[in-house]
Amino acid sequence: MAVLAVGLTIGVAPVIGDGLNRQAEPNGTVIVKTVPATEAQVAASGVGSASATTAASRKLKSKEKPVYIESRITDSAAPIFTEEGRGTFVGIKCPSGSIAISGGVLTSFINLLISSSAPNNPITGKYTPRMWWLTVTNANIDGEGGTLAWRGLVNCISPVKLRTS
Repeated sequence: MAVLAVGLTIGVAPVIGDGLNRQAEPNGTVIVKTVPATEAQVAASGVGSASATTAASRKLKSKEKPVYIESRITDSAAPIFTEEGRGTFVGIKCPSGSIAISGGVLTSFINLLISSSAPNNPITGKYTPRMWWLTVTNANIDGEGGTLAWRGLVNCISPVKLRTS
């Protein structure tokens, strides 16, 4: 009985991870061009529920300016492609005078996973106020592999005055 208990303990020991985790292989930094997003594109991305360009609703005091949120999306004529089993990262830049506050991915595929979405460069970790970085992995979840297309979306807020401390 003791031999059986030892054999089961060794034979069914938990395995952590799948052995497939590996360091990212960046293809170089890509900063993609954007256009203003429509309300439908913003709604489809799930990034925000505000209209594509909207003034923040609040009472303005004499010295305060309205704050605007503008959603921008990558060009549909040149979607971003991610190969099966690989990852892609891109930077989406906000117009001058605004900063990036959120971002996301617009796609019709479940095989694309957002592994990072932040204003920090995924390689250097450097904070970039006007740039939103999206890192997407093509994981082939449903067995329908291949290279897949997606578009990036960023929400920009302006006018903004950044403080340094």
